[in-house]
Amino acid sequence: MRDKKWHVLIVDDEFRIGILIKKLIHWDEFNLECVDVVDNGETAYEIIQGEKCPDVVITDIRMPRINGLELIAMTRESHKNVKFVVISGYKEFEYAHQALQYGVEDYLLKPVNEEELNRVLKKISEELSLQWQSEQEKRALKEAVSESRHIIKRDFLKNIIETEEPEEVDDRVEFQGEIYRGICIKLDYADYNKKDKKQDKLTISRIEEIVEMILKAETEEILICEKENLHIYCLFNYEFSKSKAIKNSINDILLEIKNYLMGFEQYEVTIGIGTERREFAEIRFSIKEANRAVGNRIKQGVGRIIYAETIHHEMRGEEGYLTGEAKELIRSSIENYSVDKLEQCINHMYSGYMTQENRDFSECYDMAEEMVHYFFDHVEVQQEETDRERKYVLSNCQHCYTISGLKRFLKNSLGKFVEESKEAAKAESVKPIRQARKYMEEHYGKKIVLEDLAEIVGLNPVYFSVLFKKETGINVSAYLLNVRMEKAKEFLCNTNETISTIGDRVGYKDSRYFSQTFAKQVGVKPALYRKLHS
Repeated sequence: MRDKKWHVLIVDDEFRIGILIKKLIHWDEFNLECVDVVDNGETAYEIIQGEKCPDVVITDIRMPRINGLELIAMTRESHKNVKFVVISGYKEFEYAHQALQYGVEDYLLKPVNEEELNRVLKKISEELSLQWQSEQEKRALKEAVSESRHIIKRDFLKNIIETEEPEEVDDRVEFQGEIYRGICIKLDYADYNKKDKKQDKLTISRIEEIVEMILKAETEEILICEKENLHIYCLFNYEFSKSKAIKNSINDILLEIKNYLMGFEQYEVTIGIGTERREFAEIRFSIKEANRAVGNRIKQGVGRIIYAETIHHEMRGEEGYLTGEAKELIRSSIENYSVDKLEQCINHMYSGYMTQENRDFSECYDMAEEMVHYFFDHVEVQQEETDRERKYVLSNCQHCYTISGLKRFLKNSLGKFVEESKEAAKAESVKPIRQARKYMEEHYGKKIVLEDLAEIVGLNPVYFSVLFKKETGINVSAYLLNVRMEKAKEFLCNTNETISTIGDRVGYKDSRYFSQTFAKQVGVKPALYRKLHS
């Protein structure tokens, strides 16, 4: 902990004596600093009452206007912690004794002894330092306790949001009001491709300040926490008589946030309000209702307040949202790389939500989440890649605030993945063909048969033969023949080697058979070809 400088004021009606006292003090040794040297009690009192109030006052007793005793008495009324050292002559000893009744630290007789003066000031400096360190420690402890309580309350709210079943309530979390209520403030990106994490952090911080500033006048306790995808949850409690005022405060919150967001083009805001709950154990229900309410912006629109009481909600069974037909379409779209089937599935799943009114439209997000998980659970690509894509799609679904926008995003993102999977599968299937072609182009002089090539690329010979013809348009033997004839042409034109030697170099041990094969493929015998192209 750093040392603190203690301010000292010297007061003596004989100014030169005041200056002498100043020279006698070991300032740096005891972390002392001189505020001023003055020659009367009136000026001293003005300094004490000003911004630079000293920690220590060294004062004479007999002074004009306001004497030393009067200065001490007046100071004690407003600044009890100022420490006084009284300086007096033998004639004022009775006054010095009287000064002790005012709680002065010590008194010194004139002429002032340097050693005695610094002994007293050392003692005072040490006392002030100990007192200051104690206050600093108490302040730090108080701040730590305050921060600890903040973390406990924040984690308590997060636990309510994230868990399905109630747990024991932390007895360090206290609530005083009669009514408990949860709200969910949701920010949506106008364009989720233009995210700015730094701006998100600043915006969320400002919104939390707005919420706390407006609600603190009417509530007993406020807990606020941020969750992923720009959800800001708030739990608060209040007296029943404040219900109407709370409703007005929530309207003010939305208005204030909108005013703040006018400076940004990337956000839309909606507030979902849970129902009032009288039982502490029912807190989680109000929070979850607020989340469902804000999810209905996908039908009702953004920039508004949506109350849970206005939402039609039915408990969904364990079967989830995906029917057997939908699952079959998703699997088929993946297996056959069919974007059309995927889009057909998405259209079918959301058809009811596009036409109906009396239902809980937050289900649109639940259904999208279930579909995304099912889709990525059935694609056959690297786990790391699917996890990254899954996270990206799930996150951006939460920023789609119209049903048509959510459908479009699912079609584009999952459809793109289907197309990329198709291209990856195609590239994977072509890879062994490239490998086989390269082998033939490098080893054309050796004996090469279909079975050997199939073994080299790790495929069944029959499947390899079919795949090779599908990719190249000709079978393996025809491709190898073309490679050998092209190499033979090159040697005939660029070397003086015999026909027999060239035939041997391109894989034909029988020169006569080579000549016949060359003539059949090229249209002329090797010797004539050389003569024509030399």
